[in-house]
Amino acid sequence: MNTKITLAAIAAAFSISTLSAQDAAIDFEKQILPILKTSCFKCHEKEHEDNGKIKKPKGGLRLDSAAAITKGGKEYPDENVVAGKPDASWLLKTMSLPDSDEMAMPPEGKGDRVSAADQALIKKWIESGASFGAWKGVE
Repeated sequence: MNTKITLAAIAAAFSISTLSAQDAAIDFEKQILPILKTSCFKCHEKEHEDNGKIKKPKGGLRLDSAAAITKGGKEYPDENVVAGKPDASWLLKTMSLPDSDEMAMPPEGKGDRVSAADQALIKKWIESGASFGAWKGVE
């Protein structure tokens, strides 16, 4: 009888920890999108006019729509965000480079560098499948 109680307790603990992990899922729109808006959109949004000048997304990379984030830019197409593989995802790689690296994003003066805590959040989002939820972004 003690064995049954122990197995039931283990099963209950397992289901509680599984629910906790699901509850801790990253919400792209609430948690990741604000980081991108602050640090990336200045250079990586849909082509638009700004003070009479046409601004195109740098490197052909847009980060203002789910499809564009998945597609990537001219360099490393289809490798910008690789679901389940943060080490293969250039979005995270370039954010985590030191300021002195010419590929570090965002470059000096173009936006706030992404904090280590926000990089960890992006890494967790990518590891968990890089879901955008219902967010589609700009067409």
